This record gives sequence, C-alpha cells and structure tokens, in this order.
Amino acid sequence: MVTKLKHRRPLRAQAIHVIRTCLVISLLLAIPKPALRIQEQVSETPNIPAIDFPADLAGRKLHLDPQVGASGMWRLMDESQTTVALVARTLPAANNVIGYRGPTESLLLFDPALNLLSVTLLESADTQEHVAAVKADRTFFKQFETWMWGGPPASIQIDAVSGATLTSLALAEGVLKRIGGDRPSLVFNRPITLPEIENWFPQGIEFDSSSGAVRDANGTLIGTVLRTGPLSDDLSGYQGPTEMLIKTEPAGKVEAIRIRTSFDNEPYVDYVRTEAGFWAIFEDKTIAELSDFDPQAAGVEGVSGATMTSLTVADTIVAATKQAQRHVASPKNAEATLLGSIRWTLTDIITIATLICAAILKYSGAYRRRAFRRIWLIWVTLVVGFWAGNLVSLALIPGWSAEGIAWRLAPGLAAISCVAMLGPPLTKGNPYCNHLCPHGAIQQLVRPTTKSMRYRKLRPRLGRLMRRLPGITLCGAYTGLVLLPTLDLASWEPFHAYLFRIASWSSLAFAFATIAISAVLPMGYCRYGCPTGRVLDYLKRTATSDRLQVADFVAASLLIFALLSPHLR
Repeated sequence: MVTKLKHRRPLRAQAIHVIRTCLVISLLLAIPKPALRIQEQVSETPNIPAIDFPADLAGRKLHLDPQVGASGMWRLMDESQTTVALVARTLPAANNVIGYRGPTESLLLFDPALNLLSVTLLESADTQEHVAAVKADRTFFKQFETWMWGGPPASIQIDAVSGATLTSLALAEGVLKRIGGDRPSLVFNRPITLPEIENWFPQGIEFDSSSGAVRDANGTLIGTVLRTGPLSDDLSGYQGPTEMLIKTEPAGKVEAIRIRTSFDNEPYVDYVRTEAGFWAIFEDKTIAELSDFDPQAAGVEGVSGATMTSLTVADTIVAATKQAQRHVASPKNAEATLLGSIRWTLTDIITIATLICAAILKYSGAYRRRAFRRIWLIWVTLVVGFWAGNLVSLALIPGWSAEGIAWRLAPGLAAISCVAMLGPPLTKGNPYCNHLCPHGAIQQLVRPTTKSMRYRKLRPRLGRLMRRLPGITLCGAYTGLVLLPTLDLASWEPFHAYLFRIASWSSLAFAFATIAISAVLPMGYCRYGCPTGRVLDYLKRTATSDRLQVADFVAASLLIFALLSPHLR
C-alpha cells in the first residue's frame, strides 16, 4: 500500500503542476490588450496643435479637412483651400507592433508628393519614462524627415533612443507599417469593389483589395485585378492622367485591360476605350513582361484621332506594372526592412551568450566556487542590468502576454524572458532569480552572513505575514490590469532603475531602498517584496507540488474574475 502511494504521489504532483502552469498561462492570456482607443475612435480627426510642423508650415493659418480620404489621410489646407500637406495616423495599421508594453500611435505629416515631413508621438501604451525619453529625443524624430512613401532603403540603420529602445523601435516600425504598402493615389483614390468587376469574374464572391485576388465559392483563385492609379498617376495626356484596371488569369497572363477613370478629353478617351486592336498589344503578356515593355521600340503608334491619350495610356500601363514588380521583388514595407527581421545588437548577442554560459556553469558546478560566483554576480549586474537593461518585470510580462513577444526588436530581452518563464516548470529550478536577475545579484553581493553585525532576522510571525506581500501585490496588479489594461506597473517594482538614463528619481530611490534593506535582511526584497519572483516560484516544481495551495485557489478566482470582467464593465 505504501509503495502504491509512493508511485501515485509523483503522478499527482505532475498533474497538479501541469494544471498550475496552465492556470498561469490562462491568466496571462486573459489580460485584455492595452489598446489605446476603441476601433471607432482611431479614425477621429487629429488635432492640429498635436502635429509637429516644419519651419515652412509653422505659424501659418491651416486647417484639416474633417473628411478623411480613401487613403486614410486628412488634407491640411491653407486659407485659399489649397492642400499643403497630408496627415495620417499609424493606427490601426500598427496595432500589432508591440514595444515594451503595447502599441504606440504617431501622427505622420506628408507633403503633397507623399514625402514624410515629420513624425509626432501621439500616444503610447508603454511606460511613462520610455515615452517621455522618446518624445524628448529630437534627433530620433529627425531621421524620418528624409523618408519617402515606402520607407528608407533597407541598408539604412534606424537609430533607437538610448534607454527606450523598444518604444522607439516600435514607433519606427509603426511608421513603416503605415507607409510600407502601395502608394496611395491622391488623384485616383476610389478603391475597387467586387460589383465593379463582376462582369470579369461572374463566379467571384471574394475580393482582396490589397492583393487584387478574386476567389470563387470554394476559395479558389480565379484571377487578379491590378489598379494602375496608386502605381502611376503622374502621366498626363491632353488634360490629365488615366487609370486602368488590368485583369490577369491565375497563371499570371493579362486577359483584359480597360479604362476605369480619366481626366482626359472624353472623345479621345472613348476612341481608346473602344479600340480592340490597341488593347491586344498588351494582352497575353505577364505583368513582368509588361514592366519591361517598350511601346516606342515595339512600334506602338497609338489610336488614330487620340494619339496622345493612347500613348499616355500605354506609358501608364508600363509604369504601373514596373512599380508592381518592384513591390513584389523588394517590397518596401516593415517586413523587408531591418526592423522586419530580427534586429541584432551587441547587447542582445552578449545577453544570449550570457544565458548560454549560465546553463553551462550551472551543470558544471562552477557556481559552488565562491570567488567565481561573485564574479558572475558582478557580470550579471553590470551587463544584463545596467548595460542591457534586460530585466523581467510586471510591466513587461502582461504587455507581451496580451500583445505578443517583441522578439524581432529585442531578441535578448525576449530570450531572457523565455528562460525566466519556462525555466521553473521545466527544470524544477528558478534560473532567472538565482543566476540572471541583476537586482537579485546585487542582493546576493551585499547579503550579510549570520555572523555579520549587519545581520537582522524578522520574527517568525512577522516573517510569515511579510511573505504574503508579493502575492497581495500580484493580486492587486492583476486586478488593476483587468480593469484598466493601460495601467503602468513599472513603478510597482525597482527594476526600472536599471534603465538609469531615463529612470525617474522615485524608481532610483525605490531600488536603493530595497538594496539597503537587503544589506541587513538577507535577500529582503526577493523574499518579502518581489511579485515577479513570486510568479516564477509558483511555477517551480517542489517537494510539495502534489498539494493544493492557497495560491491555487487565488489564481483560479482571478481567472474567473478576468473572464467575467467584460460582463461586469
């Protein structure tokens, strides 16, 4: 009987531990996203005072047209109703670009040719210190003033704000997201609708306006439509440019082309529209072949009676397909830039190298050597803490769990966060708190021995009460996040002090106070104050993992509260 109980106990412990881990994952996933505004408010007209105007526009009497254009931009006009600039928001296009805690919204100011004039940080879900540091760095915003629609060349290094790397890089990637798609046409700004092309695709029931793909009821691609307006709208005939629709079959060959809209004289446009022989020149070619097509070398003479209009149409088709090919070959969007791939820096490389070394040293037993242990703690404090600032915190975990891990912008911080969260349930230890946390490392360095005159010990009853403080803090923080997802938790812990370039005096004072306490009360903050450490300890397998704890019932209650909270609001 005793033997059976011994066999059952490990299985019971494993089952409870799996449930406990799933409970934590569910709690993190149940945290609402820290959205800046509801979707309907994203399109509200920006306030002119919020826009950062260049010198030639500053001081002039300007007003925004409250009617947003089809390209999602507002026209900025002077007293004579002339459009002098265009204004756009980065949301909702950049809703999935996550910084330290959540998305960041910016206002973009373009000239009429869609060259970027300025970027203004409007609102951010990141911590106040990060946002303030970015706003104060004029050099950071200056680099956007040379960008054209589509973003800078991929070879250009985007400089971040020291101490606020994630927030500033997320802002930059948000700008790239907004300006990285097809160039909107201010002349031809009416998007294609499925009824407009139903005579080309009678079986089509689904149309993707971004790619031009048309699909049938089975989801099968039956063709695509290319609109030349956003790709080429600056070639004029007698009176203005002309926009075409180009129909291609699934194999890629052009089946038909027709004029959609034109600013040219209607008799000439109609001559071109009805001349089947003219359109036959361009049909049965692929978009790639049309992009290399030379109308003059091919002897295209135009339509009789509408020579200039027809030749302009031919040049527009070539120019538009050329732009389309460039977008396919090297799309100038966030996915094709440096920010679209993993952004490696020296701090990220050294942080990940430190993680690898930590694993090697643990299994080699090197930590048991006192002198080496002190060298390691100093390294973690200086490199992981003060240099890289890669600390796991309450401000970081909820934001990334709700929005996704910013592994492309901060691979080092993402790696150390994964080790911190996965280490306890998988290794039966707490590698982050024991070997990688800079604040814990300092506490170990100043820790008094039992024979030291600095050594103090709490009374047993007071010690038991104090050990509940991290859990109480966790409950308060989680409840606050559920009710107010944009709640800034950076000030709830001392870890923000390691970003000393942007840290507030209160963060620095908090950190120094916890270290001073730990200099007399061994590991005082880790044992009696750290909510992040409490989460990691809760995930760790121990000898008592087979027993239900008060924390299990508290966690389950918080999950129920989070699931019911939308109905309670």
